[in-house]
Amino acid sequence: MEHFLCSSSSLLLHFLLSFILFASQIPFASSNQAYYNYSNVTCTESERRALLQFKDGLIDESNRLSSWIGERCCSWEGVDCHNTTDSVLKLDLRNKVPIYEDGHYCKNCLGGQLSPSLVNLTNLQYLDLSLNNFSRIQIPTFFGLFKSLRYLNLSSAELAGEIPYHLGNCSHLRYLDLGVATQNSYITQNWLRSKDLGWLAGLSSLEGLVLSWVDLSAAEDGLKAIKMLSSLTTLKLDFCKLFIIPHLSPANFTSLSTLDLSGNNFGKYMVPSWLHNLTILHDLRLSSNNLSVPIHGLFGQMTSLALLDLGYNRFDASTLKSLCNVSSLTYLDMNNNNLQGSIPSEIGQLISLTYLDLSYNDWQGSIPSEIGQLVKLTELLLFSSRLNGTIPYSLGQLMNLQTLDISYNSLTGVLSEHHFSKLKCLKKLDLSENSFSLNVSSSWVPPFQLQYIGMQSIKLGPRFPEWLRMQQEVEQLYINNASISDAIPSWFRELCYDIKYLDLSNNNITGSPLEFKEMKSHHGEDRALLLSSNKMEGSLKSFPSDIWYLDLSQNFLTGHIPKPDANQTVVRMIYLRLNNNHFRGTIPEDLCRLKSLAELELSNNHLSGRVPMCLGTLRDLWILNLANNRLYGQIPSSLGNLKGLNSLLLYGNKFVGKLPSSMQNLTGLQLLDLGENRLKDIIPSWIGERFSKLMFLRLQSNNFHGGISNKLCQISNLQVLNLAHNNLTGNIPQCFNNFTVMASNDPGKYHQGINNEISLQNFKGGRELEYSSENVMFVKSISLSANNLVGEIPDGIMDLTGLQILNLSQNHLSGRISKKIANLKQLETLDLSMNELFGAIPPSLSALDSLSFLNLSYNNLSGPIPSGNQLQTLTDPSIYEGNSGLCGKPLPNNCLQDKLPVEKGPILDDKGHNESDWSWFYAGIGPGFAAGLLGVLGILIFKESWSYAYFRFLENAYDKICVMIALKTAHLRRNFH
Repeated sequence: MEHFLCSSSSLLLHFLLSFILFASQIPFASSNQAYYNYSNVTCTESERRALLQFKDGLIDESNRLSSWIGERCCSWEGVDCHNTTDSVLKLDLRNKVPIYEDGHYCKNCLGGQLSPSLVNLTNLQYLDLSLNNFSRIQIPTFFGLFKSLRYLNLSSAELAGEIPYHLGNCSHLRYLDLGVATQNSYITQNWLRSKDLGWLAGLSSLEGLVLSWVDLSAAEDGLKAIKMLSSLTTLKLDFCKLFIIPHLSPANFTSLSTLDLSGNNFGKYMVPSWLHNLTILHDLRLSSNNLSVPIHGLFGQMTSLALLDLGYNRFDASTLKSLCNVSSLTYLDMNNNNLQGSIPSEIGQLISLTYLDLSYNDWQGSIPSEIGQLVKLTELLLFSSRLNGTIPYSLGQLMNLQTLDISYNSLTGVLSEHHFSKLKCLKKLDLSENSFSLNVSSSWVPPFQLQYIGMQSIKLGPRFPEWLRMQQEVEQLYINNASISDAIPSWFRELCYDIKYLDLSNNNITGSPLEFKEMKSHHGEDRALLLSSNKMEGSLKSFPSDIWYLDLSQNFLTGHIPKPDANQTVVRMIYLRLNNNHFRGTIPEDLCRLKSLAELELSNNHLSGRVPMCLGTLRDLWILNLANNRLYGQIPSSLGNLKGLNSLLLYGNKFVGKLPSSMQNLTGLQLLDLGENRLKDIIPSWIGERFSKLMFLRLQSNNFHGGISNKLCQISNLQVLNLAHNNLTGNIPQCFNNFTVMASNDPGKYHQGINNEISLQNFKGGRELEYSSENVMFVKSISLSANNLVGEIPDGIMDLTGLQILNLSQNHLSGRISKKIANLKQLETLDLSMNELFGAIPPSLSALDSLSFLNLSYNNLSGPIPSGNQLQTLTDPSIYEGNSGLCGKPLPNNCLQDKLPVEKGPILDDKGHNESDWSWFYAGIGPGFAAGLLGVLGILIFKESWSYAYFRFLENAYDKICVMIALKTAHLRRNFH
């Protein structure tokens, strides 16, 4: 009985709220007009032919108009006729399939052309073509010929172009909707525009006007026509690029009850004072306007105001406090504002509230207990607001509450059953990402039946919560990272039968995955099962047949990857993540039957054999990660068929041969990692010519040879380039400054959430760091180490001001270290070791404040080591070893002078002499030798006694040498004989 009362009050509250939200879309038709759709009623022959001609112009893939046959057209789908004249009065062809049901919306859309034969429906009063897809054709001008039309709805129908002024001829029109359907949260693009709304003057009977998302940026003067529509009760001009707040005189809008001006970014304007004169306003929406000026007292006269949406502005807490006096409010949305401090206790005065959203603010206070006075509340949203403190027990008094979301805060303490004592209507409970624990009795029976449970990253464990076994209506359950260290109990398997999304990841759950093989949703819907990062063991016998998302990664599963059962329908599987386990054997070719697969993660296992060629048939594949296995052979050429591929990660295997030329078809690649294989090829020029979106290129530890092509410089989005440990030769291209993302301090534009670890070598102590896909967008690195590159380091590299890692070690690079290295302000790692660099270390190196790793060892560098700033923290002498000409700290040998070389000063050698000293030395050698020779010759010529003595000495020496030679010759002859 209690459950029935809860459901009844819930239905009543939802009905009232729906009336508030969508009253503007109730058809404006005459109250005494009767529509019938009986099978024994037929329309006129001309109208029947007109409808069939209209049908012939449409594209109807889902066969929605299959009933449009025979003579009795009043029984056709969407057609209603007058009860006496049989004339067609109503044509309702809106798409009735919920838009949020992925895979059904577009299929159920009508498209094609709008035939002018419709004008033959001369008594047509109601026309609804909304939520279809007419491929951006223009609104036909013949619509202006519908003289009897009262209701026209073309919202979200993918129409485009200028709105025809001919619509102004529909003088009896009472409701016109050319906007985006309010219930459609996925389509937020309207291709319609209007430069002049003057045609609205002809619609004097108009009561409802919806132009949501229509571009009115050039129609500011035309807004004057709206003031003439004195019968308006509903006006929606949201997201119309108005830029100025239109002045709507209260004298002209005495009946206006719904006004929506959201999304026009009126930021620099104040909320107009004339709004408070619209005293019968029932629904006011001003969200997404960047408004900040306080609006105290603005709503004091609006005694009927029930719905107020001020979300996505910059209002402060004083605005909320002033609104606490508007007792008529039933709906209040102030999410994404500048609300700080504590939620005012006056909030408890809004006793009529059924909906309250204060999320995405900066409260930094606690939840006031006065919220417990809002007993009519059905939805309370306080998530992501930096709330702290404990949760008041008064929340448990909200007996009509259906949605409670306080996730992503800093709330503390312990939640007990007293916090939920009267929440008998609760359907959605989200407590995720807080610092409290849930501590309830094992015998506790909750008063509610939840459909959505969000308890990730709070303390639930270590055992599975027993109270879950009483929840028989759960559709989504998130208890990941909840400190559960337990085997899955048998009652939980029963509970899982109807859960559409189950996330138990990041716990310490033990047991075998066999328990899940027979799960089947009673509703026949595909389900998601996430069990990653646990301690599950054993083998996986088969894939659950009704899973679209299966994540068993980072467990201890063994055995072979199962083959999809030929009798099972598993074609809907989109995500398959089995990485970081102990699977062995080959990749089964039967996986190629999963035609909808978008992500295949098999990395970090023990898989062997060749990659199946049939993987190239998975045309929807977005991510293929087979890294760190034992796969061998050539990379299959069929992978070139995966034209939608975003990430291809094959590193850490035994692939051989060349890169297949078909890979150049993968023009959408952002991540390509083929490192640690045995590939032998030149780096193909098509990588640079075709992969314009590439951000991460890693070919490390292969046998690539030849030069680095200048074509690589065409990849302006490149953030990580790793060609280390290959056999590359030639010079480093001068055009590396074309890597514009590396030249920027902004993060990259990689937004896809990919569940893989991407290796990026940092070369710090020989350790390879791993960056996840979540933070790879923040990494900018070049590594060309351990190749045979020659020449100087190009100056273009010094223009990459966002570069964080530069490793050019173990090559044959020569020349000096550029003084422009100071441009690399973000550099954290610099390794130029084991090259042939010479000259001094530029003092500008000390300007690199972020530098944490430096290696300049084994070069021919000379002179004092610069000091100061960050270099003072790098005290390991091995940084500079193998450079005999260097001196100064941290090396043991001191320089001759402590004064550091200035950037424009002379260059010193290993003895402290500068180049000018040596040039004077060499210049004096020649004249000195000549002067000495002339002195000796002059003495011999002019001093006769010295001349005789000198020549006598030469003769005696000559005689002695001749005698010695003769004796030695005779001795050798005797020995020979």
